Amino acid sequence: MTLQYKITHVFCPPRLPDGDDHSHSNDLTLAEAVCGSAFDYSSHLDKSSKAHWKCVEKLLQNLEDAMRFPRLEETVVTAQLESMTAGDVVAYFFRAQNAAVVFRRGAEETIAESFELSSTVVAVMGSCGKLVCSYPGPAIAVPNAVFDDAVFRLELANFLCRMNTDNLDAAPTTSKGGSMVSEARDTVHPRYITELLTGILRAVGRPAGVQRIKKRIGDDVVRQDARLPWRRSSLWLMIRVVLQTTLVRNGLGLDGYKAFMLFFMNGLAGEAIDHKMCDDILHWVFTKISRRLTKLGDSVHKRLSAAVLRSCTNIRTLSDERWRRVQDYGKPDGRASFAERQPRFGNCHSTDSRHHKAKL
Repeated sequence: MTLQYKITHVFCPPRLPDGDDHSHSNDLTLAEAVCGSAFDYSSHLDKSSKAHWKCVEKLLQNLEDAMRFPRLEETVVTAQLESMTAGDVVAYFFRAQNAAVVFRRGAEETIAESFELSSTVVAVMGSCGKLVCSYPGPAIAVPNAVFDDAVFRLELANFLCRMNTDNLDAAPTTSKGGSMVSEARDTVHPRYITELLTGILRAVGRPAGVQRIKKRIGDDVVRQDARLPWRRSSLWLMIRVVLQTTLVRNGLGLDGYKAFMLFFMNGLAGEAIDHKMCDDILHWVFTKISRRLTKLGDSVHKRLSAAVLRSCTNIRTLSDERWRRVQDYGKPDGRASFAERQPRFGNCHSTDSRHHKAKL
C-alpha cells in the first residue's frame, strides 16, 4: 500500500482512489523516501554543489525525525530549533491547521515563513486546470538574539506542538438539520498559523521581503461511498515548496530542484517496475519522467539522464511483453492457460475515479 500511496500522490495518475487514503504511516513513508533520495542524489553533484546540498539533506532529515511521531514532540522541535546554524532550514507540517511553517536561519536574523497547504474544495473543483499559487505566505524576520532566547524558543516549540493537534474554530461549517456543523470534507482555514503565529512573531520581529515562487498545483477531490474525499498529499506539496524555495535561494536554482524531482520520481519508477504495477500506472510514470527529462534537456547530469532512459526502456519492455501475452492468448499452439498468461497488475482501481468527483 505504501508504494501505491507514493505513486498516487507523487505522479497523480488519471485513476485515483475513491476516498481518503491518508495515514501517519503513509506520511512517514513519503518523508523517508524523499530524505533517502536526497542523500543518494548527492553523488550526482559536483564538489561545489554538494556544499549547498548539505542544507537540503539536513532539512529533510529533520523533517523525517519530526514525522516519526504521530504528534510533534516538543523536545524534538526545541532541539532542532536550538541546533540551527547560519544557512539551516527547518520545516514543520501542521495537518490540523492545513499549514506549514519554515524557519530559515541567517547570520543575524531567522526568517519564519508560513503558507496554506490544500486549497478549498470550491477552488479545486472550480478550476479548469491546475491552480496557480504563490509561496510562501507571510514572512517575519526575528533577530537571532530573540530567537536564541531559551524561554522564547521553549514557548515557540510549545505553540507549534499544540497547533499540530488542536482542532479549533477554523474548520468550515455547513447547515444540517437546521444547525451548523463542521464540514469535515473541506479544508481548514490556516489562520492560526498564517495570521496568529505571524502576529505573535511580528511583535518581536519585522516583515521580511523574501523571494517568492509560483507553482501550478495539480489536485483533485474524489469521493465515492466514502466519508472523506481523496485529496493529494499536503505533505508532498509542503516538501516541494520548501525544496524549491530553498534551492532557488542557495545557488542550485530551479534546474537543481527539477533535477532532484526527476531523480526522486525515477527512483519510484524503478520500484513500480520491480513490483510489476499495472500498465496504466507504468505508462503514466513513463510519460511523466520522460517529459521532465525532455524539458530539462542538457542541464541534466549524464548519469541521471541515462538512468531515466533505462527506466523508460524497462517500462516499454515490460508493456510489450504483456501485450505479446495478450496476442498469444487463444492461439492453437498456446501452452499456457489464460490465467497463467495474465500479468500481475497490482492494486489498481478498475473504475475511472475522475468520473466520480463529489460535488461537496
